[in-house]
Amino acid sequence: MHNWCNIHAMNADIEFRDLHHILLLAEEMNFSRAALRANLSQTAFSRSVQAIELRYGLRLFDRSTRRVSPTAACRQLLDRGREVLARARDLSREMQYLAGSLGGELCFGASLLGVDCFLQGLLPEMKRASPQLKLNIEVAQWSLLLQHLDAERIEFFVAYPSTLVDDPRFQVTHLPPQPASVFCRPDHPLTRSRQRLGMGDLLPYPWASIQFAGEIKEQLRQLSGAQRVENLPVAMNCDNKDLLRDMARHSDHLLFTWTAWVSPDLEQGLLVDLRERLRPKVPDLAFQLPCAIVRLADRTPSPLAKVLIRMIERKAAGQR
Repeated sequence: MHNWCNIHAMNADIEFRDLHHILLLAEEMNFSRAALRANLSQTAFSRSVQAIELRYGLRLFDRSTRRVSPTAACRQLLDRGREVLARARDLSREMQYLAGSLGGELCFGASLLGVDCFLQGLLPEMKRASPQLKLNIEVAQWSLLLQHLDAERIEFFVAYPSTLVDDPRFQVTHLPPQPASVFCRPDHPLTRSRQRLGMGDLLPYPWASIQFAGEIKEQLRQLSGAQRVENLPVAMNCDNKDLLRDMARHSDHLLFTWTAWVSPDLEQGLLVDLRERLRPKVPDLAFQLPCAIVRLADRTPSPLAKVLIRMIERKAAGQR
């Protein structure tokens, strides 16, 4: 039987569905989670994997009561399998483009900064042009977005680029850096002081911010004069803007963030910009947050991705 399977496998054509199921199980190492991503019942997904192994006479996964793990043979197939599926998706997208169709599904990611400063207003415009468009958007920190991009669950993301600029695996398109500052409530103790404020005067108060990358935290350390990043009084890390705004407006917390999303609070007098009171004046470059469009360098963007990327670039050009 084993020899027949091997002979039969020599005449079997690999199917994209087979590769997809193998890759899902290798990534999740759990039949239930992999089946969920494949939109199948666990029983149907398990039978599919078993049928693939039988068809090719090759054990791809070791099973135990506690875990599922790819065999050595399976691990040899994974990189090539990902590449084959990626090329197949590229071909499908190119065919859609040649057919003039902008329907379909677009999966991409963005950080809160990317959403606030570059995506606002663009998606309704895109939807009006393509009513059948389905959007899957991952809003998360750049490190999580990078994981999704590596796994090709998204085509690109708009976020802080970090060190990806120097990584040949990625194509990074810089967007205009966004002005940032430190904000507090109008009756904060710091606003009542008649003395000049320095960055070091901010250290006795708790700080609130989104989950900044390490490079930005190091920049804040240098500006404040703190000896180590761990000495910064960051008392609240949160990726929910409403919670951060509420903390800044109703406590002594200082809010470090980009200016665009607190502009309404500044106009209404609910928050004040402390950077204007700092002496010596902090250079503009020291209070800017970089942002970029990041995608895999060796992948052809789908027609939908190309359209949205062009829209983002046009909006960014208007900010310069």
